[in-house]
Amino acid sequence: MYRLMPAALLLMALALAGCQEPSRPTMSMDRAVSSSDLDQLKRHLYWKSNVNLADINGDFPLHVAARNGRVTIARELVTHGADPGVLNRHGKTPLEVALANGKTQVAQMLIEHGAPLNPQDMLLQLAREGIADRDVFEFLLRRGADIDLPDARGETPLHIAISEGHLGTVSRLIGYGAEVNQADAKGRLTLEIAQSQDKGPNSTNIVDLLIRNGARATTRAGIAPGPNQSLKTQGKQE
Repeated sequence: MYRLMPAALLLMALALAGCQEPSRPTMSMDRAVSSSDLDQLKRHLYWKSNVNLADINGDFPLHVAARNGRVTIARELVTHGADPGVLNRHGKTPLEVALANGKTQVAQMLIEHGAPLNPQDMLLQLAREGIADRDVFEFLLRRGADIDLPDARGETPLHIAISEGHLGTVSRLIGYGAEVNQADAKGRLTLEIAQSQDKGPNSTNIVDLLIRNGARATTRAGIAPGPNQSLKTQGKQE
């Protein structure tokens, strides 16, 4: 029995050591998240720091983790009460921030934890913001986004990207099969929209890109298509 005492005491010591409270964090939660310091973050979580408190930039910890693509950090935050639907100062959710920065792994994790996603709305939004990340496009298209579906104003993602002068996004959309001869709600084809823009060198480059990919100003008969109609569709009706 006495021979067992040292071992028993050792086990008790180890058990007590395992039950000791972690030290309090030595840096702010904002800094812990932005620097991806998991140890410091776990200290904050243990000591019940507020995971839904915005920083001076109007971002919440989950937005910062999403922007930086830190899946583990983001998961820790969500599982400890961070709101996946919270809006930052710019009205963006962590999911929107993740996709705008090409962080599809974080986006997938957020969706799995309840973050709502409308793939079509997101595609239209990213076209307006000039996002051209291949992984993000594939992420949205796999989830049902339609590359040629117009929004409530009759504009497709391609129309929007052209209007905003986003050459990279226009190129990416065309690469994924966007119809270059689809009219908007005003009956304007993509080439007309591009030619009416004044976005500096990008406008000229977009016009050249559209022409190289078969964009035309009118039908072969010289008649412009109707609103939200493509030349392909009109050709079938004529």
